Amino acid sequence: MVKQFTRRSIVRTAATATLGASAVALGAQPSSTFAAPAFLQGAKVEVTYWTSFGSGVYGKAQTKIVNDFMAANPDISIKVSLQSDYGAINSSLIAALQTGDEPHVAILSDNFWFRFYLSQVLTDLTPLLAELKTDTADFVQPLYTEFGRKGAQYLLPFARSTPLFYYNADALKASGLDESIFETWSGFSENAAKLAGSDIKYGLGLAGGSPTSAWMMQGPVWAFGGHYSTDDLTITVNQPETVAVGEFFQKMFQAKSAGGTADPAGDFQKGTSASTIASTGAIGYIKEGAKFTVGATALPKEKQIGCPTGGAGLAILNSASDDVKLAAAKFIDFSTNTANAAAWAQSTGYMPVRTSAIESDSMQAFLKENPLYEVAIRQLPNAHHPDSAMNIFPNGSQLLTAGWDQVFLKNADVQKAFDQVASELDEDKRDVEDQLKEIEG
Repeated sequence: MVKQFTRRSIVRTAATATLGASAVALGAQPSSTFAAPAFLQGAKVEVTYWTSFGSGVYGKAQTKIVNDFMAANPDISIKVSLQSDYGAINSSLIAALQTGDEPHVAILSDNFWFRFYLSQVLTDLTPLLAELKTDTADFVQPLYTEFGRKGAQYLLPFARSTPLFYYNADALKASGLDESIFETWSGFSENAAKLAGSDIKYGLGLAGGSPTSAWMMQGPVWAFGGHYSTDDLTITVNQPETVAVGEFFQKMFQAKSAGGTADPAGDFQKGTSASTIASTGAIGYIKEGAKFTVGATALPKEKQIGCPTGGAGLAILNSASDDVKLAAAKFIDFSTNTANAAAWAQSTGYMPVRTSAIESDSMQAFLKENPLYEVAIRQLPNAHHPDSAMNIFPNGSQLLTAGWDQVFLKNADVQKAFDQVASELDEDKRDVEDQLKEIEG
């Protein structure tokens, strides 16, 4: 029997641009069992793969993984389709699921994957990983368990990240200050303006008008004792602790010691800001183009440490046949094995997703020569998956980002801006609760 997925179950969970699409009927059903197929001798199984890593150091590293896998598995062909970014994959996959043109494997970001779980179009990887004898305990557990639900695993961690606090070490030295100013947010706010000057417009560049704003600010929100929401889906973005965070950073904007940018990593690399919050996955990009000494440290704390996980994992779509699912599982297992996890991390700056990769000789030698990457590894034990409003609510990340844009770019009253966000999140919450009740009971 084909399950009818309504506008609420798939289209309602789309990005804002896809709202208004018609109801869809999807034939893919969640798999609870897996029958390992026997590959026909001489036959080649084709696996279609959607990725957003097609250029620069990311594209080179992704291409190497694909080519190495096909060389080691001549009976499997990986057909790569490049998408511009995580958001494009999300939108394109929603459209493809309506036409039956979805890929077999897709990279899904941490704030998009859950909508596809709610629509029941993702394969439970557990039996496939058991068939391949994958050591799932070797995955860095906070990066692995985030993609699980009710004992099932829906993605393998691949391009996983945390935010880092990057700073212009030359500007810091010229100011006569040292790294101690980055220990707390309050301490940094008192000194941020001292890092500006010459071509540096402001001491801190924060995401404004950028789709990453809500994720970049998740750590500071936690550091001050706030939350966007709780694990039981209670919305808290407009509660006093979180509002106080918005007011704290808004004062930095008003004092011109902080500025908003749609590309915080790019503006920092160009020397427009003296510091920024950006993904660990931007380390290679920032170092490659910066004309100053790049420094990095863990995110400043305040009442406590706050550091969210981010990035993406690899999923297999339910519509794939069993032989394609097994071939796809072999590919995502290969992509995240010890050697490739270490090589990918070294090439891109993303986190090594396996403990064995972190402990490997090649990774340890690399960390000694590249201390910025070591900062990211040291911060990992303090990392935690973002609040439910970010990852479970279908439009949560976009709604929260819009709220931060109001605060940073339009100097809006923080309480009023976050009250509006809370109201909009409440609609998302009702949809999620209904679907979770239907799926999980």
